[in-house]
Order: sequence, then structure tokens, then C-alpha cells
Amino acid sequence: MLKRKMIKNFTWPLKTASREIEVTRLYPEFMMELPDAERGIHELDATICIGCGSCARVCPNSCIEMVHFKFGNPLKNKKMQFPQIDYGRCMFCGLCVDECPVECLKMGKKVIMAGWERKDIVKGPDFLAAKRFSAKEAADLEAEAKRIAAEKAAAKKAAAKDASAAGDKKPAKEGANAEKKKKNAEAKPAEGGAS
Repeated sequence: MLKRKMIKNFTWPLKTASREIEVTRLYPEFMMELPDAERGIHELDATICIGCGSCARVCPNSCIEMVHFKFGNPLKNKKMQFPQIDYGRCMFCGLCVDECPVECLKMGKKVIMAGWERKDIVKGPDFLAAKRFSAKEAADLEAEAKRIAAEKAAAKKAAAKDASAAGDKKPAKEGANAEKKKKNAEAKPAEGGAS
């Protein structure tokens, strides 16, 4: 009788082993397929981020901070400020993703995160950036941004020079008009007094 119970207890494991049914997940060796709506570590597209900081403003835990990152687009992001996320405080709510006006921030499927110190789980734009410009592309874009800024400054200076030249003519005309009005005012009482 005892042998019969022992054999019965081994039949179920033998059946499952022969059918190759996964009973336990071998997590570190085999990662399971995550759903599309998984809220993992954020992914940043630094090529389209405008550095508005709306993700940092909407975060309920204040875990997002805007920091400098040199591989972005200086034509779109003038201050070159990109999000840095403290995952020790992040609750993965996704509000920052929903609030982003250019949709450059999204929740990824990476979920593995560990570190010995607190600073190891503070991830900057260099870690988060799934898309970024190369150093050469970033240098070319920065030169383009400087050229555009110089053209705007030259145009503004020319406009100011034209305005000052036009402003010098206006006071002369106003002065001539004031003299005419003064003469007319003097002439009217004399005419009125004579009648």
C-alpha cells in the first residue's frame, strides 16, 4: 500500500516532465514575454525632445529632474535639458509619458534594475536615450544652431539700426509740426482780437 502511494506521487511529475509543460519560471536564465502595456524603465528619444520639462512638472513624486545632455538636438531643445529619473522614488504611474507633448518619453520593457548605492538607480539621459545623435551629428547641429542664432542677432541689429534711423527723422518732423502749431496758435488770437 505504501509503495502504491509513493508511485502515485511520482506519476504527476513524470507526466508534466514528459509533456514539457513549464511549471516554474526560470527567471534569470529565461525572461518571459512582457505585454505591450508593460511599465518598465523609461526610454527617451533625445532626437525629438524639446526640453519643456512637462514630465518633471507632472511627476507626483518629483523624481524627474532636467539635466544637461550633449547628444540631443540644439535646434529643438535650446537649453539641451533632458530628463533624469530617480527610480528609487518612481512609482511607474506613466503620467510623464502621457504629459509629453512630442511623445519622446515612453515606458520600455526593461525591468531589471539593481545597484549597491542609491546613485546606481538614478538614471540619466545617457542611460535612458534609446535614440540619440552621434557626436559628429551633435556637433553639426550645434554649429547650425549657432549659425541661425548669429543670423537672428544680425537681423535684430539691422532692424534696431533701421528703427533708430527712422526714429531720428520722426523727431525732426515732430519739431517742425510743433513750430507750425505754435505759429498758428499765435496768429489765431491776434486775428480774434482784431475783430
